[in-house]
Amino acid sequence: MIGGDVVPRSTCRGLAPWQVKLALRLFLNDHSPDHSIEKVAACCGLSRSYFEKAFKASLGTPPHRWQMQQRLQRAGQMLEQTNESVGLIASRCGFADQSHLTRMFHAAMGSSPAAWRRHRKAHVDDAVRLS
Repeated sequence: MIGGDVVPRSTCRGLAPWQVKLALRLFLNDHSPDHSIEKVAACCGLSRSYFEKAFKASLGTPPHRWQMQQRLQRAGQMLEQTNESVGLIASRCGFADQSHLTRMFHAAMGSSPAAWRRHRKAHVDDAVRLS
C-alpha cells in the first residue's frame, strides 16, 4: 500500500527466455492444424491458462493470434514465391483447409489468397519489365 492506495501486483510476469524460445520453436516447426496450445504449455511446464497469460505478457499477443499471424505470413510468402495451389499452401501452413485459409487471409489482408497472389505477381512482372 502506498498512501492508503492498494497497488495491484501482477501475478503473471511472462515466460522465461528458455520458455519463449521453446514455445516459438514448437509453434513454428509444427504446421499441423491441430497443434494444441496445451501441448506447448506442457512442454514449458505450465498450465494452458498460465501459459496464455505469460505468452501475452512476454510477446504482447495471445499465442493463438501469434501463431495465426505466423501462418498467414508463411502462406503469403508461399503464395508469392510458388505456384502451389491455395489448398496445398493451406495444408502446409497449418490451416484446416483451403476455406479456413481463405477466411483468415481475407480478414487479415482484405482479399482472397488467389486475388492477392495475382496482384502481387502482376506488380513483380511490371517491375521486371521496367528494368
